[in-house]
Amino acid sequence: MPLGRLRSRVTLQAPVDADDGAGGTTRSWQDVATLWARVEPLRASERVEAERIEAAVDIRVTIRWRPDVSSAMRLSFGTRVFEIRGLIDREERHRYLDCLCEETPA
Repeated sequence: MPLGRLRSRVTLQAPVDADDGAGGTTRSWQDVATLWARVEPLRASERVEAERIEAAVDIRVTIRWRPDVSSAMRLSFGTRVFEIRGLIDREERHRYLDCLCEETPA
């Protein structure tokens, strides 16, 4: 893939769990890196959860390969947030990483 196709800026974020003082935890997100990426919508769907309709959009975000990316992380793209659901090492050569993500409304 020519590098010129990675023309969007995304922020890789990792979860941080902290004690909430009441015996539980609260989750926040810490920025890990800002990366050049290609963001491609794949499909949209709707499903019923708790008697209401939830919309979801599947997105493929392609970045340069990094060893520290996991499916526990997420990507932010402007005001949008993409939960990483799976990772594919394109061509198994450690050059590009396809992050298969789901965007859901906040």
